[in-house]
Amino acid sequence: MLKLLMVDDEQWVRERFSERIPWSDAGFTFMGAASGAEEAIRMIERDMPHLLLTDITMPNMSGLELAAYVRKRWPRIRIVILTAYGEFEYARQAIELGVDNYLIKLAQTPEQILDACRKVAEEIEQEMDVDQKLEMRRKLEWEKEWTRKRQWTERLVDDDGSIQARTMPEEWFEEVAQASYLAGLTIGWRVPAGPEQTELTEEELVQLQKQVGEVLEERLDSRMLGEGNRMVMLPIRQSRLCLLIGSRQLLESFKMNQLALAALEALRDFAPVKSFIHVGPVRELGKQPLTIKHIADGLREGLDGLAAYFYKSDSAVVSKHAPTFRRFDEEQIREWIAAVVKAMLREDAEAFQESVSVITKLYNPPIHPADLLRMTRQMFHPGFVKLPASVVERLSGIDRLETWTDYCGWWEKMIHAVYEWMNNRIHPSASMRKEVQLMIRYIREHYKEDVQVAELAKLVQMHPSYAGQMFKQEVGENFSDYLNRVRMEKASELLERTTMKIYEVSGAVGISDYRYFCKLFKSYTGITPTQYKNKQV
Repeated sequence: MLKLLMVDDEQWVRERFSERIPWSDAGFTFMGAASGAEEAIRMIERDMPHLLLTDITMPNMSGLELAAYVRKRWPRIRIVILTAYGEFEYARQAIELGVDNYLIKLAQTPEQILDACRKVAEEIEQEMDVDQKLEMRRKLEWEKEWTRKRQWTERLVDDDGSIQARTMPEEWFEEVAQASYLAGLTIGWRVPAGPEQTELTEEELVQLQKQVGEVLEERLDSRMLGEGNRMVMLPIRQSRLCLLIGSRQLLESFKMNQLALAALEALRDFAPVKSFIHVGPVRELGKQPLTIKHIADGLREGLDGLAAYFYKSDSAVVSKHAPTFRRFDEEQIREWIAAVVKAMLREDAEAFQESVSVITKLYNPPIHPADLLRMTRQMFHPGFVKLPASVVERLSGIDRLETWTDYCGWWEKMIHAVYEWMNNRIHPSASMRKEVQLMIRYIREHYKEDVQVAELAKLVQMHPSYAGQMFKQEVGENFSDYLNRVRMEKASELLERTTMKIYEVSGAVGISDYRYFCKLFKSYTGITPTQYKNKQV
């Protein structure tokens, strides 16, 4: 299938074009969306698209400059300019560069954009010879099958107990099912983040997984596998592959290790990717038919085996047998989560540091990485604390942490982001407008009173609507949300440190309606004032 890459510096545009337009209707696979020209060039270097859709106005390097660069370096890539600008000068420059089309993105419907892409697809296909067309169709079928496999294995690994009710696609396992012995190689990889390297997007990770799969299918052919051995490859999530190997003869350890080393050697082409592999045990099936449970057990065993790499990343070949990980006590998990959440609610940087330092010392004896990452996600659940974008955007990287070093490095950056957020709440940043700093100070000094936005606007000599808009833009939340959060912070302190009744606390933070106070408190902390007070006792 033809591949399409888009470039736009506005996130909402990237999301709209990646999620709402059925690119396959125009004959394209959507490779992903880059936020700028530099990122687009890196993506093209990894996997060259057939069509590039690019905006014009972008920081550092404009879309026209990108088009000129791509036209010179990769002349076979088709280019369509997709912009908000309709000025003739832009169109003239685009025509001189030889772009294939120039569209005003806000004036086009999804169907019109697809029509323009269909024309490009038709032109590309007309230039192909018979062999190229056949290869493109073969690749299209392979990608469709790959997507089906990813979806199937995802459901199988996350099965809720109804595994026997699932069907096993026989066409995938036809040759392996005839084997007397079954073994598995499970491969994982990580992309270390360098000083100038941006984190891969989800689309890029999926694309990388496909490329790894293609290379392994080519390298681990029938000659490498050996006579009578057959293999089926199953993609798992975004950065795992399981190679199920069936044999009519007993597979020797030497042969399995040889295949593992061959797989690692094949992946050396994917610099700077660091790969690692788990060699599973050989199981005798005998005359028993291959079942879906055999496959599910093999997948889970491989994933558990790879988990050893989290703590021992010095060797690419992970121990054949999964280590015994310490399992979390659920009550202990709740205590750790509560400590971190409480520190964030109270904006207590010292308490936050103390609670996190306990978590970053849980490596001996080792805890299963899945448990560790699950607990970390729960600490930042939006139902507990309303976090700013600077903190929330780091949460997407939790599932990509492959080593203990990565995990501790992630915490260092998260601690810094949380510190900045807390500091800006209590002590507004010097870069923040002085009017907003004054409003924040006033709120924190007068939260017990019936503070209104009109009162703040008068304080800074502005119109109320403009003062409210400016406050939200600078602080990241509405005036009323900020006031309520300050009140809930103070209420938490009073419930924790005094013997005041709940209705007394409500009045002390400026809320006369007791029921409204209880509802508001729960929305900010996740529990009622009574539950919070009882926990302190």
